Amino acid sequence: MKKDKEPSLATQIDHDVKLKSRYRRWTFGLGGLIVLALVSIGILCLGYYKGIGTIDRFDPFLSYKVGYTKLPSEKEISPNNKATNGYWTAWFTDNTMGNEWTKLTLTTGLNPGVKDPYVMAYHKGSYVKVARIVPRTYINQTYVSNLAALDALLNHKGNTATNNHDLKKYKTQIYISDTVQQLVTE
Repeated sequence: MKKDKEPSLATQIDHDVKLKSRYRRWTFGLGGLIVLALVSIGILCLGYYKGIGTIDRFDPFLSYKVGYTKLPSEKEISPNNKATNGYWTAWFTDNTMGNEWTKLTLTTGLNPGVKDPYVMAYHKGSYVKVARIVPRTYINQTYVSNLAALDALLNHKGNTATNNHDLKKYKTQIYISDTVQQLVTE
């Protein structure tokens, strides 16, 4: 008897069913990985734009920066403050150009006696890894100038153009990339 070189119809159908099952598993697996990647990126973006430090801590797309601000009053940063438990929020300038600002919430404790105290924060997005109270003499004059300009802008000091500027974004946003010096001198 001659053997047929072509497989029987039943064998072909069985082979096609196995391939279809394999393709289905690969499609669902690949689709699941794509959905997982999109959800992960969405969570990282949400954490960044909402200023959630716990998410920013693990975000591989953010890098650590050093920001500076003036230390608030003892009443505001006191660990005995029941409303805030010692946590306070302020704008930190992240570069000497004055065009990268981050609103951070952190705790430093009380001033240990530093004259003209500022705060240096090592942060990644809204996650603050280290915060130190440093004297004014340790900080570049450009940072101090940028912080004074922001204070003048937020407290409506200065010319009428500054008073008419829309300050709503400074209260609602977490990150600003405006050069504050230009806004004050407009």
